Amino acid sequence: MSDLTVLIVDDDESFRRLVQIRLQDWRPDIFITTAGTLAEAGSKLDSSNFGLVILDQHLPDGISSDFNHPGLAKATVLAVSSDEAPDIPAKAVKSGAQHFLGKRQISDALLIPLIEAMLERKELEKQVIAAKIQESKMDSIQRLLTTLKHEINNPLGAVLGGTYLIKSSGSLDEDQKKALDLIDESGNRIKHVLRQLCDAADLEAVDKASEEVFQIPGDKRWD
Repeated sequence: MSDLTVLIVDDDESFRRLVQIRLQDWRPDIFITTAGTLAEAGSKLDSSNFGLVILDQHLPDGISSDFNHPGLAKATVLAVSSDEAPDIPAKAVKSGAQHFLGKRQISDALLIPLIEAMLERKELEKQVIAAKIQESKMDSIQRLLTTLKHEINNPLGAVLGGTYLIKSSGSLDEDQKKALDLIDESGNRIKHVLRQLCDAADLEAVDKASEEVFQIPGDKRWD
């Protein structure tokens, strides 16, 4: 497991110390920062990224369920409170916390396994999001390459076809033949590069009438 940075946000110094002891017993190398208000927590989140935030729901300068900071979205958030009102856990989770614990439960054996599970789940969520972003990028690349191949091959086919007709006329001098050979060779090089690009993006070749096009895997087949 990589180094873990933790932010404990609570105005009760004794509670912060208790949480710190529990976490350091679990991971002696853990890096812990504390804050006593939402304003102080915001400042800490502005300057650092935290893997875990333990956030009291009632602080001197506000209610944590109303505290919106982009740094919280990146972290695993465990909401805590000594308030036993039944709506507190729901508010905490709705505002972005992964889980809620009453402060009495901090001393329970469940704390560390719960945190481990929360961190693991957050990491899996990040991997899923990264995979979706990568898939979206590949879809965009595949669509672009399909369009590019079509838009280049159409005029290129006309150029190569015209070159063939001129070469077949038989009334060319040596320099003209060399020029036409160069056009023909260059055109085929372009076709080869396009084919390599499409192969690299795993586009599937499909014959549509007399024209070869490329189909994105997963799309409805044309044949």
